[in-house]
Amino acid sequence: MSLLVVNCLIATLFVGLQHSACVGAEGITIYDAENSPLYLDPTAPIQQRVDDLMSKMTVPEKIAQLAAIYSGGSALGPYEKTGVGWTAFPGTAEARNTLQQKMMSSSRLRLPITFTAESLHSSVQNGTVFPTPVLQGCTWNSTLIGEIASVIALEARSVGVDVGFTPVLNMFTDPRFGRHSEGFSENPTLSAAYATSAVLGYQGDNGGGAMTYLDDKHFASLAKHYAAYGNAAGGQNAAPSNFDMQTLYDIYLKPWQAFGMNGGRGAMASHQTISHLPCHANPWLINTVLREQFAFGNGSIVSDCNDIEALYWFHVAENASQSAAKALKGGVDIDLMCGPLASMHSYDKLNYSLSDGLVTMQDIDTAVGHILAGKFALRLFDKPLVNTSAPSVLNTEQHQQLAYQAALQGVTIAKRPSGQWPPISSTNSGVKVAVIGPNAGCKAAETTRSNQAVEHGVHGRVNNSDNLLPPVPSRSAPTMPGLCDAQINMLGPYTQYGAAVEVTTISKYLTEKIGLSATVSFARGCEIDSNDMSELPAALKIASEADFIIMVVGDSLGSCGEWGDRDNIDLPGGQMELVEQVKNVSKSSAKLTMVLTNGRPTTFGHQNKILDMVDYMLIAWRSGQMGAVAIGDALLGLAEPTGRLAQGWPRTVGQVNGAASPWLQQVRGKWISNSRGRQVDPDGRRYDDYINSPSTPLFPFGYGLSLSEFKFSNLKVEKTSKQDMPLSVSVQVTNTGSMDATEVVQFYVQDPVLPWVPYWKRLIAFDKIFLKKGSSQTVTRDVLFTDLALHDTQLEQRIMPGEYTIRVGDSSTTDTLTAKIIF
Repeated sequence: MSLLVVNCLIATLFVGLQHSACVGAEGITIYDAENSPLYLDPTAPIQQRVDDLMSKMTVPEKIAQLAAIYSGGSALGPYEKTGVGWTAFPGTAEARNTLQQKMMSSSRLRLPITFTAESLHSSVQNGTVFPTPVLQGCTWNSTLIGEIASVIALEARSVGVDVGFTPVLNMFTDPRFGRHSEGFSENPTLSAAYATSAVLGYQGDNGGGAMTYLDDKHFASLAKHYAAYGNAAGGQNAAPSNFDMQTLYDIYLKPWQAFGMNGGRGAMASHQTISHLPCHANPWLINTVLREQFAFGNGSIVSDCNDIEALYWFHVAENASQSAAKALKGGVDIDLMCGPLASMHSYDKLNYSLSDGLVTMQDIDTAVGHILAGKFALRLFDKPLVNTSAPSVLNTEQHQQLAYQAALQGVTIAKRPSGQWPPISSTNSGVKVAVIGPNAGCKAAETTRSNQAVEHGVHGRVNNSDNLLPPVPSRSAPTMPGLCDAQINMLGPYTQYGAAVEVTTISKYLTEKIGLSATVSFARGCEIDSNDMSELPAALKIASEADFIIMVVGDSLGSCGEWGDRDNIDLPGGQMELVEQVKNVSKSSAKLTMVLTNGRPTTFGHQNKILDMVDYMLIAWRSGQMGAVAIGDALLGLAEPTGRLAQGWPRTVGQVNGAASPWLQQVRGKWISNSRGRQVDPDGRRYDDYINSPSTPLFPFGYGLSLSEFKFSNLKVEKTSKQDMPLSVSVQVTNTGSMDATEVVQFYVQDPVLPWVPYWKRLIAFDKIFLKKGSSQTVTRDVLFTDLALHDTQLEQRIMPGEYTIRVGDSSTTDTLTAKIIF
């Protein structure tokens, strides 16, 4: 036995710990096969380690593993002897190590904590801030999604984040919902493809699931919010989701199927009810569908903040003991406890549930086994501490370049004059450029803003270096020192910001880029969250003198964020008046460009007349730390924006849940039989108009303008012998225009006659290609079984017999090339 091991044994025995191992150099646990228990053997299978450890645990120690403590102060104090399941990452690797050592040294079995972080599009302070998922969805580039996920996981794991709360797999089919920017797309095929790429990026490409070991460059991916959270009555957070089971499976559960089948290790239950049953108390939804049907297996299910306690307020439980029992029986493994009030904590009441006979010891052991399996898979027993001397991988130049490319690939050209691009010519010397709008830049005296309400901010920062306990997650906007509202709105929600990350604004970037050859002026003009128009005169003055006008408008984290639902999705504040007045005072020769930095689809007043006033329009969403650079380069023609919309945009909020929004709709047979409405799509889809407005979309699904012209030809479809990819589709794409450019190829299917009403059509495959002018490329895609199949009335997923029509184009309304195949 080595001297180091002997010293470790002496040290552990001296402090009264009942096992024979200790943490040595670089945080690695020293294992001694002669004296250490099996659960400390790093070579043993995970299930054997779980079984061995659980045989040594008391009931209080087991129940403590089912707690995820996010409260500050002394909240972890009661768990010093028992250990605890999860807690929020405390901001730095050093703070994490100190907290880990403290908790392990005081618990009888030296049980490590799992550290979690919100990792939607960034994960840790001073790490790279990528565009929000809604922009990522508009890239139509699954490979890029995987690359972003890999970087987020690498940066997070390097400082000690074990579980990342990401991706959000909800399809926000109602744009009134404030959390729209957190999801990739309203479309199930697109969302499922991104789910696959994301989980493999976060966890590595083995897809092994919860009972396999992870390396130290990836974290466990915990997807949110299971399930159907994006469909909410009235577009309001936590409102019920009510629909038939086929719709649930074919639309809202489809990304979760992809996540589970590709090894997803964690999921967060969602706030709302599905068919009258809270998701936190639905054993069919979690245990049968996710764990069994979708192969999630022994992954960990966490509650959302205090949602187990909320079962009492749903009136499905009479007291805290019943709430805890219903959630545990429903498949929820660990209780996310947010806030200092003990009454909001639920699983610490499981001892009463057990004594009252509401749960069994097996129920508790099953949940504990899932949590412990996650810890073993993350090597927390083998390497509980982070190497703080390793070179930093945070926000490297390579990662910044990836963030820049992601922004460019998601920014979508929604409007431009035929044959004209870019909006600003960088070669024009002596011109005047007016940059106007509340999201264009900062106020003169504005350095730090934290008053935009109703949005999660930076999580897990240590406020008190003495106790090293993470604070309560903020329900207000993040305090980001040195950043103004325009920068915060560019970064988006759930941003883990650090002062080392540079975030510029569009006005500042354009000034730096062309300020020596052009005069660049800036004025905000108005506010987003109020009707304050005090800065309007300054905006009108520079607009009246300008040759090029760039209007950067949109929403804020207050007007579009968590618990920021709206019953009107017009541009908020005084922005529509600002655009109109700027147009009125501008020179007739001036080109007006709208850059929309937004979190949800937006409308633009009566008949969307504001859009008629602009020459160019870029939909830029919340584009991350490199967003202003990417947008500025696009405006100057220095880079190509290649986004396509991943959702349909309604003309008015009254269209929501109508013919155009969401895009994926069932055939309206009566409209066809009565010859009602407009047929504007080549597939025969109809839109029965309202008496006062069209029912067609403002922008259809898949829409976006390219910088060149493309021709699609020679569409081929054939069956394959692969069970998981039964169909191959190919098409030749030729760049017939005058510029090298990027195109997004979109394959759709129209189903045969079915025993139930089919959809107008469905997306089944896509690809993104770059072609030089005059060149051609054949695009071939294998269609997944899960993308061609549907769930029948018995909820069996299968390809129905009959003749299918395959369509291809560059959007959902231009797919004129067709071919047929019979299954």
